[in-house]
Amino acid sequence: MTIRRKLLSSALAVGVLALMAMSQVAGATHVRPKGATPTRASLVPAYKQCTAANRTHGAPLAFPSCNPPVQASNFLTLGTPDANGAGANSTGFLLVSVRVASPEDLLLKASITDVRCKAGTSASVCGSANAADGADYSGELQGNTTLRISDHYNGPSLTEAATVTDLPLPVNVSCASTTSTTIGGTCSVDTSANAVQPGAIPDGGVSRAVVELAQIQVKDGGADGQAATADNTLFAVEGVFVP
Repeated sequence: MTIRRKLLSSALAVGVLALMAMSQVAGATHVRPKGATPTRASLVPAYKQCTAANRTHGAPLAFPSCNPPVQASNFLTLGTPDANGAGANSTGFLLVSVRVASPEDLLLKASITDVRCKAGTSASVCGSANAADGADYSGELQGNTTLRISDHYNGPSLTEAATVTDLPLPVNVSCASTTSTTIGGTCSVDTSANAVQPGAIPDGGVSRAVVELAQIQVKDGGADGQAATADNTLFAVEGVFVP
């Protein structure tokens, strides 16, 4: 009986240790996909919310609507034949991809074309004139999203799983005039999350990060075309266009 009790006690001890080990492993991980890269977000012009309706949308989506639509940006626009007489030549996107080779990072590439000045934008950032509508914009834009990172790079040992408080990711974008008189300015950037927010993606395969991205928003540079000043307004947002 004594031998059996000792064997039973040993078996129970081993079982408890195994459960403890499993608990430690479970506490150090988080749910994640096999893969999720790249992601591409198209950009469309931003419009102000309808708050004082004067029309009704066609059925079956018979909700209140506001006529006319009003762009959110006070300073920039895009060519559109029925709106300002210029050709529809604008496309915009943000491409986010993962670099798994060292140094690990999120690569950010963005572009938006045919960006034109509205009245009230400083002549210093309104370059080549166009045959129709506003001149090429040559100031700055600022793209922004919010990162919610869940990874393994937390705690005293930097091995604990946790979700980081939401982090803003502002990215300044430079614009330049084109030689064409039918296409506005071109704005683009090629950078990375760690270049903008150092340490967002730790190197060495230690983070196993799930990174949530909030809606992409792009602000103009305000009257002076500078992203750092306070008069900027919303210019473009993540969305789709239905022809």
